[in-house]
Amino acid sequence: MVMPPGHHLEITSRRSFSRREKRTLGVVGACLLALAVVLVIIVAGHNQSTARGCVDVSILGATGGSGIHQCGDNALALCRSVGKPGAKITETAREIEAACRKDGFPVG
Repeated sequence: MVMPPGHHLEITSRRSFSRREKRTLGVVGACLLALAVVLVIIVAGHNQSTARGCVDVSILGATGGSGIHQCGDNALALCRSVGKPGAKITETAREIEAACRKDGFPVG
């Protein structure tokens, strides 16, 4: 098969990007950079550390999560309210109870 003159130049020469392609690459690059920044913030973010005399519990739910961080008298009241007779025992209550016991607070 005979190829037209200069056909090999189409294959070997570098193709330049159009204005639309450059803009698309810029948007994709900016999104990837933003995602990388968010991941760094999540990984290196500040977490509350449990101090002596404090109860710190993370609660996960179907629609999100929450956290309980109580210290001193508030932590004592929280720990006493968990595990009372007739109270419904849930996974959250078990987690609070374990955190209270770990920090030396009486439960129930």
